[in-house]
Amino acid sequence: MIEQSNINNHKKYLSQVLRPAFDIVRNTDTELRMGGSRFGGAPDLPIGSEWPMYEKKPYRFLGQINFTEITSTERGLPSKGLLSLFVANDNYEDVYLEAFEDGYIHGIYIPETNNLETLMPPHSDTGKTTVIEFFPTIDIPYDEYQMKDWPFDEVESDIYTEIRDSLHKSSDYLLGYPSHYTLAYDPTPGSEWIPLLTVDSDESLEWCWHDGDKLMIFIEKERLNNLDFSRLKSDAG
Repeated sequence: MIEQSNINNHKKYLSQVLRPAFDIVRNTDTELRMGGSRFGGAPDLPIGSEWPMYEKKPYRFLGQINFTEITSTERGLPSKGLLSLFVANDNYEDVYLEAFEDGYIHGIYIPETNNLETLMPPHSDTGKTTVIEFFPTIDIPYDEYQMKDWPFDEVESDIYTEIRDSLHKSSDYLLGYPSHYTLAYDPTPGSEWIPLLTVDSDESLEWCWHDGDKLMIFIEKERLNNLDFSRLKSDAG
């Protein structure tokens, strides 16, 4: 694609910043199954689990990822296990966390998925839910704030953006580079951190990050290698 574009003189530069990514696509024709990947609804957790809390308030379930459903030899992700992700519920006026604050994201990693049960949230409404599937792709940095020595002029930047957009079939994806609508900086917390998940606002799931922005979740490389999801960071924009 780069060779056939008007930024083919930057092919070598771009080849050095490629990252694997996995687009997340919803499959509304598939039934939910225990331990299966999904957005929204209720999580499948080990039998006897309690709902995660922050400041004595229940988190909201974001979704779960079954890593056995992701097929690739160079993915940088666990080969098995189930990751459940929760976000601080912004409906509580007395306890409010911004997306960039510690504790906004809570992760539970379950290595073995043999003894699970669907845990209903403390409130009665579980919200909409949908099965999700994963498709491997590659990603390039979202904007000049995520690259050193941005080499593109205004016209080339437009071509670059078209190429990057064409790499994704969804605005929800794993790994890659974080993407957003409004930020004028790189949201990655530091050099030791990588993007884990980027998801867009979605009215059907009652997701609204800030004012219709994207939520970006990050993990430290070493913790990911050690299957430790106990410390996640996030931002929205």
